[in-house]
Amino acid sequence: PMTIHAENAWQMKAGLVLAFLLFVTGCKEVEVTEASSDNRTLCYADFEQCISPILDAQLSGRSGPATCASSGCHDQAAGSGGAFKIFSQPAPSSAEMLANYFAARAFANLDDPDQSKLLLEPLQGVSSITGTHTGGDIFPSTGDACYVAIHDWISNQVEASDSSACGQCVAPDPASCGY
Repeated sequence: PMTIHAENAWQMKAGLVLAFLLFVTGCKEVEVTEASSDNRTLCYADFEQCISPILDAQLSGRSGPATCASSGCHDQAAGSGGAFKIFSQPAPSSAEMLANYFAARAFANLDDPDQSKLLLEPLQGVSSITGTHTGGDIFPSTGDACYVAIHDWISNQVEASDSSACGQCVAPDPASCGY
């Protein structure tokens, strides 16, 4: 288990990476969910193993193939997909992977996982406060394999992002996701 000092150092490093990325991308408006009231968080290892591959995969959207991390969507350098910005194909344990983890976690509702923007925006038939997902419908239903994997990641909260309870996810085959 990580000591309090190590956890604080890790959080400080992550905060600096996120601040740097926001500075570099010129992002002036960032939508971030508040931390849960009891300091729960999400598993980093599960994000890296199961969620990051979904964000980089070419999924079959209702309007055709779509990749979340593509330059026309949520790519941090050239994406037009709102405040959710991620790096394409980040190396394992890299600063880019950590930044993607924080970006995804910011769009996760830890108090009500079903209401997470990370799930609602690409879900068929859902319109949020900000409107519909410009990238179109990606998940035809809440039973979609990639939707379920992301939902499970958000639902399985831990006290520290490197908890021994992490590393238990099973990555879906992206070919089984979408339409």
